[in-house]
Amino acid sequence: MQKFSFQHIIHADSEKVFQNISDFSSYKYFLPGCLDSHLISKDADKIIGFLSFEILSKIYSITSENRVTKDTITIRQLDGPFKKFQATWTIISLGQGHTKACLVAELSVPIVYRTIINEKTAKFFSSKFISAFENYLK
Repeated sequence: MQKFSFQHIIHADSEKVFQNISDFSSYKYFLPGCLDSHLISKDADKIIGFLSFEILSKIYSITSENRVTKDTITIRQLDGPFKKFQATWTIISLGQGHTKACLVAELSVPIVYRTIINEKTAKFFSSKFISAFENYLK
């Protein structure tokens, strides 16, 4: 199992950051490589959504369950290309329109993906995500 984490200060209100990270329908606007994103179902504390990505000219689909609490979003892949994927976003208000967003992700991938899914690609992907996300929030 591989583990990746990153944190970043985002120049936006924590409520706005949390709301957009927990909204499946908006992922296609800021998640690198995302072709489609939509909500499948939602109840009081559980959201099921669908994402499709194009990476290296191949299309992948992921269905995940997100559990939402006051300041965290816990993600678990229900169906997709990973053997196992789980992640937790923690959103912390720093006041004055600044938010600390922390992501910890654990995944297990088929052997064929191990050469392309590593710490270097995770850092590259997270920097692209943060840049696109901040632009989306403006």
